[in-house]
Amino acid sequence: MKNRRALLDAAKSLVAAKGVKATTIAQIAARAGVAKGLLFYYFKDKKSVVQAIAEELDAEYMAALRPALERPTALERLHALIGHHFDFLEHAPESAQFLYQSAGAAHGAGRGADRDDGVVGVGGFYEHLYGRILDILTQGVAAGEFDAADLEELAYMLLGSLHGVGRLKLFEFKREYDAAKHLAAFYDKILLRRK
Repeated sequence: MKNRRALLDAAKSLVAAKGVKATTIAQIAARAGVAKGLLFYYFKDKKSVVQAIAEELDAEYMAALRPALERPTALERLHALIGHHFDFLEHAPESAQFLYQSAGAAHGAGRGADRDDGVVGVGGFYEHLYGRILDILTQGVAAGEFDAADLEELAYMLLGSLHGVGRLKLFEFKREYDAAKHLAAFYDKILLRRK
């Protein structure tokens, strides 16, 4: 299992830095310090390596998100989710960059489906995050906290905001900008009931 872990770590690092298409099986094996053929003992192909990493990161991200989802109000849960996302970017930039690189490579594949060019997406991560956002918005409307109509569209826009602003932060654009605070304030203006 030590070799499998080394292969996953090497692939994550390479994909984060170079992207899925530019990363080769030979590079992954060399970075892991193992023979190229050993990769095929653990994985069918490069797609399955990328998918294994994506599933692992999705599980870790969602497990760490659980405490945020236990906050007493929908507004607190939404703020905690936004904060969690930017904490993830801050504390696990390589993991975040892997998700961006592999999702970007699979653009148009939809929900992590296989493509003809051999790239597999991380749609599961985005589907899960979208689902958590939609749950919070639905709970907020049901509790009378939020005043919003098209929750699916709003959840999609919030997911896009997290993705886009997160990507800017990873590229060091306005790195010191408190994105979580400002994004939460922006969505508060959209969601909170006017009395």
